[in-house]
Amino acid sequence: MLEHDATLAINVASFCVLLFVLAGIRHFSRKSILPPESWLLLAGLAYGLIQPHYGPLPTLHLTPELVFALLLPILIFSSARTLSPSEVEQHGLHVGFLATAGVAITIFLIGLPFQWLIGVPLIHALLLAASVAATDPSAVSTIFQRFHMPKELTALLEGESLFNDGTAIVAFLSIAALALNAEELHSGELALRLLWTLGAAIPLGILMGWMASKLILIWYERNHFAELSLSLVLAFASFLLAENLLHISGVVTTMFAAWSYIRTRGRPAKKEAFSGFWNYLNELAGSVLFFILGVTAGLHPFPLSWAIPGVIVILFLARALLIYGSGALFWAVRQPIPIRWQHILTLGGLRGAVSCALVLMIPNSYPYRNDMLCIVLVLCLFTLIVNPVVLQIYLRKNHLK
Repeated sequence: MLEHDATLAINVASFCVLLFVLAGIRHFSRKSILPPESWLLLAGLAYGLIQPHYGPLPTLHLTPELVFALLLPILIFSSARTLSPSEVEQHGLHVGFLATAGVAITIFLIGLPFQWLIGVPLIHALLLAASVAATDPSAVSTIFQRFHMPKELTALLEGESLFNDGTAIVAFLSIAALALNAEELHSGELALRLLWTLGAAIPLGILMGWMASKLILIWYERNHFAELSLSLVLAFASFLLAENLLHISGVVTTMFAAWSYIRTRGRPAKKEAFSGFWNYLNELAGSVLFFILGVTAGLHPFPLSWAIPGVIVILFLARALLIYGSGALFWAVRQPIPIRWQHILTLGGLRGAVSCALVLMIPNSYPYRNDMLCIVLVLCLFTLIVNPVVLQIYLRKNHLK
């Protein structure tokens, strides 16, 4: 009998089982008060708790490479194709403040109480705060799509989550250099890093989107294979080139690449094939991401369980202080945000896989790594399960215009 390696067949079969489970969860959770993403997270959590006791079950765990190299480019491109640049531009002041100064303020609002609560030096508390300072673009874009809200509010929520990612990563890496390597970092150097991270990402994304759209005009085929394939290449190429080679914001680069591509192509998002293709990829990537995030939480020990209530309160208060405080500032400069919108922005402070991926990038030798991962996983679970429920109840009682 011919010999063959069954590894590939086993992996394919395992992936098919995973797809079947993900599809079933999405189907049976359609009318639930919890969004499907929350159920996927809970299912992953259950899998993570069971897996160590049943050896035959495949081992799944979240890695930075899985988030930044595979899933996030798909989710960001898909989110950006449905997000109007003009709607984001209408709230340019709000998005700009929340994505820059707002991230810095949040780091201190979270870091200072963390230092007192868990008893670590300030620089390490700030590192933990930087990992959860920004709202997660993958979580916001997938969960908030199911809620009926004004387009301007949705644009503000998603715009903040997309732009503040770059700021938070710069802050995290800068603080990590101080905490892990005892390097000196001046405010001017940090400002230059942020300027390079965001300033270079925008023209790069516009250029890559324009080039892809022009190439499509030459390669266009009626079966749409060229257009769909090149749009997928654009999503990955823009993100990986920005993050891995130029060390700038891959999220912002991919977002502007999608906007430039769609604008030059004349809204291919309206085409059934293009829309259906990216809708499926978006749901697939989001489902896998939330499930594996839940698995990671289930596999991880929680040595700081006594601090969990305090950690949750600190995160919520920091978000509330930022939103309502900046709301007063915007009112003073005659760019007010409606108070009902501020309530939703507060509940929109979702944390997800990006925060976990940042902590997982820290070397295993770092003494506070496991404690940080414990706290980040707790915050992700809480904001992805509790916040959507509270938001849905609020929206049912308040009809926004």
